[in-house]
Amino acid sequence: MTMFINQMLGCLLIAAGIGGAVGWLLRHVSAGKDAQLLADVTAMMRIKEQMLEKARYELRDATSKLQAIESPVTTPQGVELQLAERGRRIGELEQHILELKMQAKDHESLKKVA
Repeated sequence: MTMFINQMLGCLLIAAGIGGAVGWLLRHVSAGKDAQLLADVTAMMRIKEQMLEKARYELRDATSKLQAIESPVTTPQGVELQLAERGRRIGELEQHILELKMQAKDHESLKKVA
């Protein structure tokens, strides 16, 4: 009977040792996963912060370019320059229209001859 009790106590000690080892492993493995997850989230936040800074820089750059473009328009000289450019472009288009009309007349006259 004492041998039977000793075997039971031995089995209980072995089971307690196995349970303690498994618990210790699970605790440390899950903590390692949490630490890795925290490191991943931190890295992702840094990347997003860098992307945000890049977007802010691009926005400032675009804003400054837009202001540089708009500033000549608001001055009287800028308006005059724009009007002169538009007048020149209108003249070019009128000249092109005249050329197209002449070509159309030439084409019509060639059709009548043929």
